Amino acid sequence: MPKTTALQIAVDGTLTELDLTDNPEQQAKTVARALLDAPEVIAYIHRPSGCLTVIAGRNRARSLPNVHASIALEDLSNDFHDAMGTVVFTGYRHNGDLVALPDDAADLIRGICPRTTS
Repeated sequence: MPKTTALQIAVDGTLTELDLTDNPEQQAKTVARALLDAPEVIAYIHRPSGCLTVIAGRNRARSLPNVHASIALEDLSNDFHDAMGTVVFTGYRHNGDLVALPDDAADLIRGICPRTTS
């Protein structure tokens, strides 16, 4: 199955690359596991290079602020977003399918996070 890359930012700024299949059910499971919570879209960002969706846990209000994700959201959208808990950034199509992040967005996010995992 082809893979779709998404980027997960933990509260401590650790960046993890997520490989999502093209199966929507499997994508939802992978994102939910990464968040340890039911996924909920917190922002849609439209850029010339492509559309992004930002996903966090439904129960994120009980989590710590995610400064790195907030900075990435502001840099990508020019709007302030108060991100809480682990956050996943991925590309999407208007029909709701998740796709790989546009390269410029992925590079910006990677530059914000101090460390990465595999």
